[in-house]
Amino acid sequence: MRLLVLVLILISSSTAGPTSWDGDITEESRTAEVDATITGVATDETAVFKVTSSCTNDVEATETYLQLKLFDTSTLMTVIYKDLKCDEGKTIQFSKPFEPKNSYKFQAYGESGTKFSIEYELLATDVELASQKGQTSDKVSYKSMVVKSFKVSDDDIKPTSDWSYIQISVESDDQFFDPTKTETLDNRLVARLMVTNNSANLQSFYTNPNAALDNALRLSFSTFGMITLSEASVPKLGSGEWIIAVVMDDRFGDPGIEKDIDITVTVRTDYQYAKEIGILFAVSLLGIIIPFLARAIFDVENTNFEGLKLKHWLITIKNWFWSGNKGLTYLTLLLACLLIVSAFQVVHAKYADMQESGDRDICFYNEKCFRPYLDHYDVSVNGVASNLPFMVHGVILVLYFSLSEAYCRSKGHEKYFDYSIPYSFGIAFICEGFGSLLYHICPSQIIFQFDTLFMFVISIIMIISIFEGYSIRDNDLKISEIAKHKAIRTPKVFAFFIGPIYFFNFIGNLIETEGLPVQFVTVFYIFFAIWWIIILLWVAYKLDLWPDSLNPVHVDIEVDEEIEIDGAEVPKTANFVMRHAKCIKTIMFLLYCCVVAAGFVMALLQKLSFSIFILGVLIFGQIVLTMVFFIPTIWVVLQHFVNLPVQLANHKLSVSKHFFILFGIVVYVLLGCVVVVISLVFFTVFSVTDKSIYPWRSREQNSPCYLGNFYDTHDFWHLFASFALMMMAMVVVQISKPCRKCYLEYLKKSRNRIETVKGLKTALSAVNKFKMGAGKRSPSNPESPSNGAEAKQDHQ
Repeated sequence: MRLLVLVLILISSSTAGPTSWDGDITEESRTAEVDATITGVATDETAVFKVTSSCTNDVEATETYLQLKLFDTSTLMTVIYKDLKCDEGKTIQFSKPFEPKNSYKFQAYGESGTKFSIEYELLATDVELASQKGQTSDKVSYKSMVVKSFKVSDDDIKPTSDWSYIQISVESDDQFFDPTKTETLDNRLVARLMVTNNSANLQSFYTNPNAALDNALRLSFSTFGMITLSEASVPKLGSGEWIIAVVMDDRFGDPGIEKDIDITVTVRTDYQYAKEIGILFAVSLLGIIIPFLARAIFDVENTNFEGLKLKHWLITIKNWFWSGNKGLTYLTLLLACLLIVSAFQVVHAKYADMQESGDRDICFYNEKCFRPYLDHYDVSVNGVASNLPFMVHGVILVLYFSLSEAYCRSKGHEKYFDYSIPYSFGIAFICEGFGSLLYHICPSQIIFQFDTLFMFVISIIMIISIFEGYSIRDNDLKISEIAKHKAIRTPKVFAFFIGPIYFFNFIGNLIETEGLPVQFVTVFYIFFAIWWIIILLWVAYKLDLWPDSLNPVHVDIEVDEEIEIDGAEVPKTANFVMRHAKCIKTIMFLLYCCVVAAGFVMALLQKLSFSIFILGVLIFGQIVLTMVFFIPTIWVVLQHFVNLPVQLANHKLSVSKHFFILFGIVVYVLLGCVVVVISLVFFTVFSVTDKSIYPWRSREQNSPCYLGNFYDTHDFWHLFASFALMMMAMVVVQISKPCRKCYLEYLKKSRNRIETVKGLKTALSAVNKFKMGAGKRSPSNPESPSNGAEAKQDHQ
């Protein structure tokens, strides 16, 4: 027999605290009324009912339920309705936020013999926005949920201009526990934060904080968490009442400890970011200086593009699509089309999953500097826009190398140049900008591989460029003066380098994020190790570290023949370096092998991100090869400047030009090193996220915006990294010698200059000897001849 129990609840304002009532349903007592007072809430405050209930029934039955209903006695509006299944323990129910001004009643329905317990409390939730900001503090435990609410009016979120944007952020900051972050993960207090405009989500969020909810945003945090509501978020920002809820994550921490939280609600209307993006574009355009500065330093004879006409440049543009060797450029474009489209599909699916589920732990944003992109994407527009320098610098490189190619064409060097590699740098820069842009739509560990897609390509092209400068190309007409090894074919670059790297990187990221069977992981790392051994053997062959008997192709010509210069005084340091060049190569190669082995072990033990390992060894390899193959260049430079007095005496080199070249090289190299170091510091020391750890732990690295309240330190990494890569690209392009005829003419001028210096030096030496001899025979010298005729004869 179902019976009804009525509980009358009266509202007043006095001391706060929960009220409990125990009852049972019997055949004799069909109804009951109990007066109770819920206190501590003013009638003008917003509050929620928190009801904890449980029931038992001694009657044997398959299922026993107790129906609870809380309603307003004046309006008959239902505040809470719950079908409570007995013998399942306590159930906590929350009402939606409201202003308690009337009396309320409980209705309990159940089978005869049902015993129930109800504990109810009215909790103040109002977060008042004063000057577009409101703050409140509370405590949350593993058996409770903190609920707050705030109201937003149309005036609060009214845009001030077309470029304005509105953001409501919720910040939870907990500093009471483990401020030094030295405790183990199991001892840290982790909570879940939810923001919604649907009160029905409160019960679901309390029951399962990790479940997907409609029209709700949620994330995990330990010391910091922030959720941004915008025109692009789900739920969409609008006027009305919004609810904030915080519960503990029972997978972490000590259940007996309460967590102190500070909740801050801020309305922002300061999104005038067109100016900031314009400033970034203008700063990126400063990259125009780099290629022309490098040309003035490293190719001083051809600085002015003398004889270059518009028709030569137009022919060059036509030949991009009509003729010429552009194999590496075309394959780079093909790779870009395939990978970027695939990357966008994966990234967009991940982003859509975050939007649909409302789980902000899927994508690792810097929440403290989250600037939403209008009503199009709920992503940080500053993280996306900061990739602009890569694209701008890529366009600059393509246009600059088109001028260089046109200049070579104007000099009649049609069969001597190959600008496929330089153009590939420009294309790879543009694609790196797009790849990084896609990654920042939803940054995460598995998506990070798309950010490094063309970082791999740029690093590999740099390595290929260095080998290209000392290799035989198909269009070389003076093979014996150039190199002893054949150039690396473009299909081989993609088949044996880029292709395997992408495959291993993808599987390595899957192992780190999803986990794969041990047997598969073992086989994977065996093949990965074999591939590295083959690559290192190939590098040893290209560095001439194999015995001659094992070389499949060996031309008995020294690599440095093309820069052999007679008649100049050679510095002792340069002589030592050139005599021990092979020994230096061996030492550098062994050092590189050690770095690869150490990184391999760290990646195997998952102490280092797989993508970072591959990118790191590629960049380190490029640095090592640059040092190894720049030795001949350093030798020539040292020879040139040791003989400076003789060159100046012959008026072959002006003082201003000499110091421009000398200090230009020094400043360019040092400036490049400084930019590289600055970019790495921003990337490592001032990192704003870490995708390899828990999302809540990554948020502890979040940092606020700095420049114009728009860019964070990771955006500065993009800017400086683009400039650093551009400066490195210009150096390795110089090493690759895209126009062999221009390079040989430059060397010929240097030889002629040194030969002239040699003759002048011999003449000056003879004059000095004569002066010394004349001084010995002068009258003031006691040992000089006294006979004037003898002196005259000696003079003659």
